[in-house]
This record gives sequence, structure tokens and C-alpha cells, in this order.
Amino acid sequence: MARPKSENVIRKHFKLTEETAKLLAERSKAENMNESEYIRFLLLNQLVHPRSRELEFEIMRFRNEINKIGVNINQIVKNNNSNIYKEEDKKKLEEYLKEIVLLQKTMLSCMNTY
Repeated sequence: MARPKSENVIRKHFKLTEETAKLLAERSKAENMNESEYIRFLLLNQLVHPRSRELEFEIMRFRNEINKIGVNINQIVKNNNSNIYKEEDKKKLEEYLKEIVLLQKTMLSCMNTY
């Protein structure tokens, strides 16, 4: 990964916390690179559009929604196993499953735009 020194003409100075500096040192050592090489490696090999915090928040929100729906489905299945299952519960179950599919499609769509 080493480049000719003539290519690296611009210096950047930045601050890190002790924890972040330690993490950088550990990870660069694990990759057999010095810290500058490791930072360049990360920059040059990341996705064109890294995930934004907003996208991460939306993904977390979708996961929570799917989890809540899953809890409701588990309650319906428990009722079914206890022989207190109603036709109305079957309709709710179908609606929840459709909602999960819709949320998953939306989540994948959001992820593909980034």
C-alpha cells in the first residue's frame, strides 16, 4: 500500500481522543500498515456514499417497528396454541405480515439510495 513519497505532498493535522488514537494504532498495526497508510486505505476503499446518521436512524426505526410487529405476531400465535384464536386475529396477522414486507422494501430502498 506504500506510495512514493512524492505523491504524498499535502499534510493534514487533526485531533483524536486517546481512545480513538489507540483504536487507530491497533487497527493499523493489525493491517500491517502505519497510521497514515491505514487512513488512506479506509478513505480509498469506502463506499461512494457512506451511510448517513439519518439513514442509520431510519434503519433502527424500521427494525424497531418490525420487532413490535413480531411481538404482536407472537401473541397471536400464542393465542392460537391456546385454542383461543379468532378469525379476527388471522386478519391482523396477515396485515402485520404485509406491513413487515412493506417496511423491509422501504428499508432496502433507503439503503440502495445511499
